[in-house]
Amino acid sequence: MSQITFRLNTRPTYSERMTEARSELRKIIKEQLCTITNDRNAAMGWSRKSYMKNVVQRYRVRIEGWPLGEVPFRNLSDVSNLPKLELLLRGWKDGSIRFSQITEAQYSAMAADPSPWIGPAEGEGGADGGEGEPADAAE
Repeated sequence: MSQITFRLNTRPTYSERMTEARSELRKIIKEQLCTITNDRNAAMGWSRKSYMKNVVQRYRVRIEGWPLGEVPFRNLSDVSNLPKLELLLRGWKDGSIRFSQITEAQYSAMAADPSPWIGPAEGEGGADGGEGEPADAAE
């Protein structure tokens, strides 16, 4: 005979809230990227190389306002706590974090050094243009 258990507290767990925040962020980011590029199939790239190639280079748009001091630019699955996800969510919702179209001159500057917009290369061994980053950085 199987036993069925019910949660008495219907409030979402911390883990469920993190999953919900990530899901909402992904949805907002996808919608905004598709809108600014006028491409319903546009997809966000989260690695430094993928973002530069599949978003910045392809569409000449970039994210403005990412709070690099609080949340490193990385895949949302790697953002490890709810307050950071909520900070990103608030920013995307209130427009302080957004996609912005860029000129060819802005693209050239970003292609030369994307660090001001997405932070320094981290753990990628400089394969995409970052210099001096060890390939075996421990995390």
